[in-house]
Amino acid sequence: MSFSNNGLEITNNQRPAILSGVYSNTGFDMVVVYCSPGFEKLTGYCQDEIVGKNCRFLQSPDGQVTGGSRRQHTDNQAVYYLKSQLNQAKEHQASIINYKKGGQPFVNLITVIPLFSSSDGQVEYFVGLQVDLVEQPNSILEKMKSENVVDDGVSLLDEYFRELPPAIDFNADMLSLLDHSASGISSESQIRKEWNQLVLNQTNDFIYVLSLKGTFLYVSDSSLSILEYQPHELFGKSLNSICHPSDIIPVMREIKEKTTNNNMDSVVSVIFRIRRKHSGYMWIDCRGKLHMDQNKARKCLVLCGREYPTYNLSYSQADMSKEAYWAKLSLSGLYLHVTEVCKEIVGFTADTLLNESIYQYVENEAITKISSALQSVKETRNSMSVRHSLLNSKGDYVPVLSTFYPGDRDRCIPLFILLQVRPVKDDNNTICCDSHTDSVNIFSELDVTRSTNWQYELHQLQQFNRKLREEIEKYMNPNKRSRKKIKEEGVKICANCQTKDSPEWRKGPNGPKELCNACGLRFAKLEKNNKK
Repeated sequence: MSFSNNGLEITNNQRPAILSGVYSNTGFDMVVVYCSPGFEKLTGYCQDEIVGKNCRFLQSPDGQVTGGSRRQHTDNQAVYYLKSQLNQAKEHQASIINYKKGGQPFVNLITVIPLFSSSDGQVEYFVGLQVDLVEQPNSILEKMKSENVVDDGVSLLDEYFRELPPAIDFNADMLSLLDHSASGISSESQIRKEWNQLVLNQTNDFIYVLSLKGTFLYVSDSSLSILEYQPHELFGKSLNSICHPSDIIPVMREIKEKTTNNNMDSVVSVIFRIRRKHSGYMWIDCRGKLHMDQNKARKCLVLCGREYPTYNLSYSQADMSKEAYWAKLSLSGLYLHVTEVCKEIVGFTADTLLNESIYQYVENEAITKISSALQSVKETRNSMSVRHSLLNSKGDYVPVLSTFYPGDRDRCIPLFILLQVRPVKDDNNTICCDSHTDSVNIFSELDVTRSTNWQYELHQLQQFNRKLREEIEKYMNPNKRSRKKIKEEGVKICANCQTKDSPEWRKGPNGPKELCNACGLRFAKLEKNNKK
């Protein structure tokens, strides 16, 4: 490469490259100061659209790319390599997907050569060369056919074409699939069917189809790994054969309510206990939508289920301090849920912390300790406490004691971690572990063997808390004149079917007004028959 009276000349060029242009290194953003006619022909842009711009505009179909942004339409690693080599003023080469005017992509082999100033030795310009790796080999072959290329053409082919690897024995099913696709015989519906089958075979979730009456119409192969049943063992059976007896009525009622209005976009979401073949009950979270079979004019539910991990924390482990907030963390330290008390301790609301990393709020010196605590809880399944400082909403760091607990102890490796954060006066950065033995689970209402439904348990807990608040108010204001007011019944829920709408509430096994009218009548009839 040399300068002459006629401008820039490329000498001894064995590669049929196009001189894309000259880029200034002295101005702002390394813009193009010269572009060749070949570059205009290759990209489809005219000179007025190129000169004065950084050539990153070729990295997007619409030509709109912001400097420093993450690329959406090309390889970010290749972009980073080109940028780093430019900053180091090195000659470099890389292949990258660029886009012509109008959005047509092409594989561009870019070679960049720095030109140094003779006065101070600094890089004054960069010269760019481009090769279209899609079109260039085709043009070489055309020249070979016309016998205009001899030895040089052979050497060029060696550069662009490499020897193919040895043949590999493919699976017969894969070959048959490829044959169908290549021949173009398969219809679009057949291709979609094969794709859906591939997704079903690869997913780890439990995919199944239910009739509106709760009969399994389809069961994916993942039922074996999740529920320990072969698909044919569940096909044609009813959901109540493996669903917990206390959960089947609320589940079927939820399905009925969601499918009554025939809204295909309505999402069905149910959490219930399901019985595995050998390992007993587990919680499962199922989500899906209503599907209408156009051929048979019948409706069904397509659902996706996965195991739902539940909390497991004993009273002997946890310090139930009022001046503390709790959080659910992922194993990498991401906030999945935070209680509202966090605002009183660090000033941030629960919504602010949600989906944020705990490392964003701790001092740099404590990052290693927090990371070690998370790893230790994951591996040993024992709780660990760390004294450190936590950033508050005012920008200050306050000393706290963070205690990490394994979220679900029944597993070899917990799926999540529970965090308790308490303010402390002492800023002594020490780590301490506990050795408490397991006791009663704080979340015993979520026990899979419990005879009642979780919705009923939650309702009872709400009622109990309401009575506690009334008693606290009574003791805190003993001299307050009581006003005569209408008795508030609150929202009632049936202990059997969990319905909240009943014209009359009847006696149940645990007391009066516990069952809805229908369940109460059945219970009364059952008691009457037992007495006989």
